[in-house]
Amino acid sequence: MAPRIVTLRRKLAAGQYELTQHAKEEMEQDAFLLEDVKRAIYGGRIVRAQRDTRGRKYTVSGKATDARGIRVVCRLTPLGRLRIITVYEREGQ
Repeated sequence: MAPRIVTLRRKLAAGQYELTQHAKEEMEQDAFLLEDVKRAIYGGRIVRAQRDTRGRKYTVSGKATDARGIRVVCRLTPLGRLRIITVYEREGQ
């Protein structure tokens, strides 16, 4: 069963998360901060769950602190941490 958004929020609140290098680079490219990622997860919703060779990954759609649309792609690791894979601006507001 796929985790609900509350599971992702709990991991984030507990500090049980990590950002991939790719996520950091994409955040910098789109001028997003960690606070934007957190706000998206705390206030957003899962809009896509996809299975791949490493398990499931989730796309969370929300709003950044400056009200831009933001998408956060993440997964739960085998050790139960929230891994933020990539972050990008959601087009077409």
